[in-house]
Amino acid sequence: MADRARTVDASVRLAARRRERLRRRVVRVAALAGVLVVVTLTGWLVFLSPVFGVTTVAVTGTSVLTPEAVKAAAQVPLGTPLARLNTAAIMARVAQLKPVAEVTVTRSVPHKVTIAVTERKAVYALSSGKGFDLVDGSGVEYTSVADAPKGLVVAAISGDDERLRRDVATVVGAVPQAVRDRAVLVTAKTPDSITIELSGGAEVVWGSAESSTQKAQVLTALLGVKGTVYDVSSPSHPTTKS
Repeated sequence: MADRARTVDASVRLAARRRERLRRRVVRVAALAGVLVVVTLTGWLVFLSPVFGVTTVAVTGTSVLTPEAVKAAAQVPLGTPLARLNTAAIMARVAQLKPVAEVTVTRSVPHKVTIAVTERKAVYALSSGKGFDLVDGSGVEYTSVADAPKGLVVAAISGDDERLRRDVATVVGAVPQAVRDRAVLVTAKTPDSITIELSGGAEVVWGSAESSTQKAQVLTALLGVKGTVYDVSSPSHPTTKS
């Protein structure tokens, strides 16, 4: 009798364990199914649905450019889910605008894209005959104006020479502020014949853009000597003429 009771008890425990294993298996499967549903729904919401689609494009940092011009170049596809937006392609398109030095594109949930532009900074104004082209430190002409901005050095360059534009930018960036304030015109006919006309009729013979930092230091000392021509084209052997 006792053996039968033990057998029945063991069978009950075995059945209970089987039911518990089955319950746990069902719970795991249900949990996994729930996770898959959530992941699928989230993926659909983020990557396919218009819930997080682009509806607003903002532009910051413009002065030469207008926000409208940047938006037109960016060609942001409205309605595209933020997660699928090709920000690299947008930045590449905006970077083609000449006044743009740098650009970043950020996404803000739920619907906004911000295009932050850093524009080029003018180092000098290049006379074009019909007005002036503003040129940055890399020698890039990025916009035209009718009049040279106040305080900006004016330059005249022979032909459309990218190297000359870049060399003049190097020279203008190197000259002391006191010389920059007196500069009437920077002339560059060739890469080795850059000159600076100063107010009062004096002239600085700079030569090439090489060793511009050293030339600037030498010129600062030379300006203490009264003269009409200051030649720093060979900074180790500068000369002056009265």
